Amino acid sequence: ITQFSYLYEMKNYTFLFILVLSLIFPFSSLPQNNPAEHQKAIEYLDSKGEVYFSFEVFDKARVNELSLVISIDKVSGCTVFAYANRSEFEKFSMLDIPYTVLPHPGDADVDLNMQSDPRSVMEWDAYPTYEAYVAMMNQFATSYPGLCRIVNAGATIQGRQILFAVISDTVQTPQPEPKVMYTSSMHGDETTGYVLMLRLINYLLTQYGTNSKITQLVNNSEIWINPLANPDGTYRTGNSTVTGAIRNNANGYDLNRNYPGVDAPNTAPLQPETILFMNLAGQNYFRLSANFHGGTEVLNYPWDSWSRLSADDAWWQRVCRKYADTVHLYAPANYMNEYVNGITNGYAWYYVRGSRQDYQIYYRHGREVTIEISDTKLLPAAQLPAHWDYNYRSLINYLEQAQYGINGWVRDSLTNLPLKAKVTITGFDMDSSEVYSDSTFGKYYRMLIAGTYNLTFSAPGYYSKTVQNVASNNDQATVVNVLLRPIPTGLAEEPAIPVSFKLYQNFPNPFNPMTNIKFDVPVTQQQSGKENVVLKIYNILGKELTTLVNDQLSPGTYEVNFDGTNYPSGIYYCRMSFGESATVNKMILLK
Repeated sequence: ITQFSYLYEMKNYTFLFILVLSLIFPFSSLPQNNPAEHQKAIEYLDSKGEVYFSFEVFDKARVNELSLVISIDKVSGCTVFAYANRSEFEKFSMLDIPYTVLPHPGDADVDLNMQSDPRSVMEWDAYPTYEAYVAMMNQFATSYPGLCRIVNAGATIQGRQILFAVISDTVQTPQPEPKVMYTSSMHGDETTGYVLMLRLINYLLTQYGTNSKITQLVNNSEIWINPLANPDGTYRTGNSTVTGAIRNNANGYDLNRNYPGVDAPNTAPLQPETILFMNLAGQNYFRLSANFHGGTEVLNYPWDSWSRLSADDAWWQRVCRKYADTVHLYAPANYMNEYVNGITNGYAWYYVRGSRQDYQIYYRHGREVTIEISDTKLLPAAQLPAHWDYNYRSLINYLEQAQYGINGWVRDSLTNLPLKAKVTITGFDMDSSEVYSDSTFGKYYRMLIAGTYNLTFSAPGYYSKTVQNVASNNDQATVVNVLLRPIPTGLAEEPAIPVSFKLYQNFPNPFNPMTNIKFDVPVTQQQSGKENVVLKIYNILGKELTTLVNDQLSPGTYEVNFDGTNYPSGIYYCRMSFGESATVNKMILLK
């Protein structure tokens, strides 16, 4: 019952009761409002593991309730198009809603022009076999080693690879620039974006150095592109064709309903593909991203699961409007012109729990939009070049947005070392819309609609600082660099010990990752001739990290090494105690 608490809150007890019954009674005993349609559904579930169908609903709240039961694909007027695996369809069937089983989009009888030779795929009017796709990705890195490397995020359920092409002018060396990211086809039967992302990788690499717009983008950002996020769904019938592709992964789960919920916990088990991406996003702070779908043509901006608007709603509308308006200049009049002329708020369209765009924004403090790029899911190969021409300018323009707004660095005022700090806009941010500087360079990026803002910078162990009346302009960058002053820990203020008992300044200082610590033990009055010496390392907050010495030592000079490999850059304290006395030295780890 816990998983239906959302429905209780809406007091839809009848709906809840029916859903509970669906968990009790076997599928064979479910009501069949149309035996012929029911039989079609069973055949699809047996052969593909999922069924595609439509039905009519005249109440928006009802659509949102149903989104917790089945995987809604789109809503057009009062018609709902949806997918369901066997378990989901059992629950839906108990509701006794008339439905029509539709031909599965992945079974489209069109010319896909499947090619196993990467050179043939790069005519861009063909779909690659899985082996050709992997070969193409690896060849990008081989052909452009100074601009491209391939990151394998891990394997799917069936052992296929989740590959990212990473593109930058210093691709082997991290730089203080924003990481941006595109992924496509997390729904395996929505393949237009798959080929367009391959073509975008090639375009960025081949145009670098000759096209000033592309050169500027590559020089000032680190671009991650994953053309195929659900290869098991796309190549369900085998690696040689995308015919027969399905929406879900090999376990039958919709990956764009599988992320941790924002409005409430998501009860579906996290899938391997989801976990791989979450791990990757945890290791890389993607400032701006998008995921590509098919089945309609629209930019879906946050939130998917909250009726309230995001803090950056005005910015989202402007950025999405710019994408769609640019498309309209180069596309037929009937392309990307529905909804609000090509854009929509996600929740206003229909409710979704567990979408990746909401996850990226709420849990990772990034910015992500969902882009539906073609009405037809499995697009005929001959139409791929036209869709590229409609979209490629907008694809570039969107990535450029990461460089605009307010950005800069945050550093320690004493050491000038970079800090990971929270950057909050006073009276503006809500629902995790604040951003963070990275710990490697101290860089932050806050994309904003034009206006004047007060920014507060805060970090553990430091005094917060507010910079007021900062102007942000559309499609421009305002730079605000900040120094934060550390809060004293008290360690550095301890009384010094007798001169004969000396703790030398560590060398080197700053250090990375090793430093040598030298100290003298004087002659004592102890009968043994020894004195207990304790040498410890603390962080800037005064937290003890490790003990280097705790022993009875004879008079003399000693040296020990401190290894900072497992610690971040910053200020540390070396404290040595000798009997009742102690002394402290400051150390700086600079990586």
